[in-house]
Amino acid sequence: MADEPKTPTDGLTPAGGVRPVQRIVGPVAPAVYTAGAKPGAAQIVSETAEPLVTEGMKARQRAIEKKRRVVATLRAVEEEEAAERWGRGRAWIFRFVGIIIALGVYAKMQSSYGDKWPLLAVWIFLGVLLGVLVSWLLWYIDYSD
Repeated sequence: MADEPKTPTDGLTPAGGVRPVQRIVGPVAPAVYTAGAKPGAAQIVSETAEPLVTEGMKARQRAIEKKRRVVATLRAVEEEEAAERWGRGRAWIFRFVGIIIALGVYAKMQSSYGDKWPLLAVWIFLGVLLGVLVSWLLWYIDYSD
């Protein structure tokens, strides 16, 4: 006996799959997901949104950073020049104070002894004066380079 083809029953298709359900059409029809949806129907937000930082913003930030670096460099130069000026002024102040102290020591000894100074005091005074002179000379020779 030959095999007779079976008729589809129980909602099965001849291929053995499930028969698709009829979709409701109209204004009250529910939204149905279909695998082959149109491209662009549902896009990820980050793909369509513009970047938070644009090239113009980056260029402005670079310009601001450049200005900050220039201002910082100028401020550093000004501070360096002020420190150098203060160093020179402090050196002159120390020289002036040293000369005043030397004159004060001379005046004190002159008022105490008049024209009859003790020989030891004269040698000490001349030795200190000579030491200061030689140390300044050595410093000046080294500083002039």
